[in-house]
Amino acid sequence: MESETLEQRTNINLRHIRAFVSVAELGSFTRAANTLSISQSALTVSVRQLEDNVGLALFHRTTRRVTLTEAGVEFFPTARRLLRDFQAAVADMQAMVNFRRGRVGVAALPSVSAEWLPAIVAQFSRDYPGINVEVISENSHGIHRRVAAKEIDFGFVGQILPDADISHQKVVSQPVALVCPPDHPLAKKPDPVCWADLKGSIFIHAGNDDCIRAVLEKVPALSDTLMDTRYRTNKADIVAAMVREGIGVTAVAPVILPRDIRRQLAVRALRKPDMTRTIYLIRRRGRVLSPAAELFMKQALAAIRGAAHAEMPSTRGINPATLDAV
Repeated sequence: MESETLEQRTNINLRHIRAFVSVAELGSFTRAANTLSISQSALTVSVRQLEDNVGLALFHRTTRRVTLTEAGVEFFPTARRLLRDFQAAVADMQAMVNFRRGRVGVAALPSVSAEWLPAIVAQFSRDYPGINVEVISENSHGIHRRVAAKEIDFGFVGQILPDADISHQKVVSQPVALVCPPDHPLAKKPDPVCWADLKGSIFIHAGNDDCIRAVLEKVPALSDTLMDTRYRTNKADIVAAMVREGIGVTAVAPVILPRDIRRQLAVRALRKPDMTRTIYLIRRRGRVLSPAAELFMKQALAAIRGAAHAEMPSTRGINPATLDAV
């Protein structure tokens, strides 16, 4: 039977390392015991156990002084580094718990990234300046991929993809509204504006196919207006600019449009049927977030819900049917 290796018979823990380093630095068992707030006999036992485990004497002991042996001199820098690394690791974890340091990775639809996240990140950074926040603007498919690959902590999407490893929760639903130039006849029409009123208008398709299909199930007469349009884009800033230039009208959740252009346009509630764009938060199922990520997620949820509610006065009173955004 082969003899045990040093690794197999070693039972060294942090108490042994701390005892050795303290005695080596202070050159005295008495002073080291006082510094560690333990009895001298307990300290002596710890040092003796360490020496027994490694099979070498680490100290020369005399009645007057304690000095390191050759083996002790060689071991001392490593032991001190181990102790400092451990202390630094514990301090790092405590800093994470106390939000003095950390990292948050979040991906979101361009509208969420531009409309809501900047203010959330700004406030979070003022409150917790030691935490780094990375924001990635991406479409729903890209966000799902990043969450699944653990590249980010969580994401805000408009479409739920089938994946047993990804959990989701509804954040907010916003009514899909008519967006048109201020001088357009529909902008001046008395309330309410219905989808059927769009017939004959030049319609700019914003890539929200699910919404349009759902509307056509209720108002099939709009097929020529909504589907046979000459203008189509999946970029919100392009849609907004085209509407501003008077090319046509569109139907979107207004929050997806750049704020500076949106203020130049007319936004009207659209009825019969009432449609919404829903934002979801997704995260990897079973993944424990860091304290910083968990805190940021909770604050972002509260802020987005509050901001979305405050931005809905023009569509107040709508009782929308939930519809996933594209």
